[in-house]
Amino acid sequence: MAKETLDKKAALSQARKAATARASQQPKKATTAGRRSAGRITSVPLSQIVLDRYQPRPILPVQGDLRANFFAGKADWQKTANQWLELAKSDSGIAKQVSGLLEMGKSISDLNQIEPATGAWIEKAPGEYKLLLSTGERRFWSLALTAADNHRGEPQLEVQEIQLEEISLARQIVENESAKPLSAIGKARAIAGLVLEHIGDLPPELDRSSPNPPSDYDYYRSALDMETLIGSKYMPRGMWEEIGEIMGMERKYMVYHLNLLKLPEDLLHMADQYELSEGVLREIMTLPESKWAKTIALAGKDGLSAPEIKRLGKSPVKKKAKSDSPATKAASRLKAFWKISREISTAKDMEEVATEFAAGLEKKEILAGAEALEKLAQKLRLRAQ
Repeated sequence: MAKETLDKKAALSQARKAATARASQQPKKATTAGRRSAGRITSVPLSQIVLDRYQPRPILPVQGDLRANFFAGKADWQKTANQWLELAKSDSGIAKQVSGLLEMGKSISDLNQIEPATGAWIEKAPGEYKLLLSTGERRFWSLALTAADNHRGEPQLEVQEIQLEEISLARQIVENESAKPLSAIGKARAIAGLVLEHIGDLPPELDRSSPNPPSDYDYYRSALDMETLIGSKYMPRGMWEEIGEIMGMERKYMVYHLNLLKLPEDLLHMADQYELSEGVLREIMTLPESKWAKTIALAGKDGLSAPEIKRLGKSPVKKKAKSDSPATKAASRLKAFWKISREISTAKDMEEVATEFAAGLEKKEILAGAEALEKLAQKLRLRAQ
């Protein structure tokens, strides 16, 4: 496995070197004859690009069925981008994501695309070729949103052509990490994808190439149920080591990330949009499920840390109300008097206390008060002994 990983990294390094030579190349328009050549840079219209919905970094939100409709072919890039911009007006998490993508789109327009995306040509129908994107989905949507926001025509994405067999999850992970580190949710999807890839022989309902493929949410979440997948609750021998080599993670942290997939789909995307850390999300998941959505939104908007989430979850325990009996009230007030009386240092001050106490009381009430205080003094002396 170590050799295989090195081979992948070496291939990736060569691909990146080829990409840097782009400065001396003029982007070439895609032609049917050249669609199978690898390594060159091609400008591809967005409508000719097919996105991989099982990418470790989910981009399209699930809100408003945006993600479902696009991957079901019910909406093209332009309609999706327009709806996305509308959603951003009422959702702060989506607004933050869209703002970052628009900034990237402007940068690409102003400075030209520095790093090309990667993809391989596939034949969707006899004589009809489309480019399956391996990496660069953020750049795809940044151009789409920028075009929709500025009411421009269809943009083109610069893509370095690779062979179809070169597209792999391991390559996507490495290239994604080099461009922009995966979020905690992205890492969770990546780990789950590598687990499923390692198992290989998956049930028909998880067949990504079937006419009715699983949603990416159902696909990745299935990695949590090993017993259904392989008939055992334990991972195959050596699997953690292999995946850890690709992810650069210890087993404990990979398990922590996998557990994030227990979040509902809409909350996974919300957490990803806010780029919340695994530690924050793990702390949130210790709270009652009814509080997850509100706390994820709060953590995203206010940038709360894991310790702050922990403190947030500690609701104050209400003390049992004590019965306010006359004895309890009297003791409370006498304690207050005793604390103040420590500031009384002279006989004159004590005379003033007696005068103030007796003011407005009849003689018998004054004597009853003095008697009560004398009895109390006796009881206190007994307790002191």
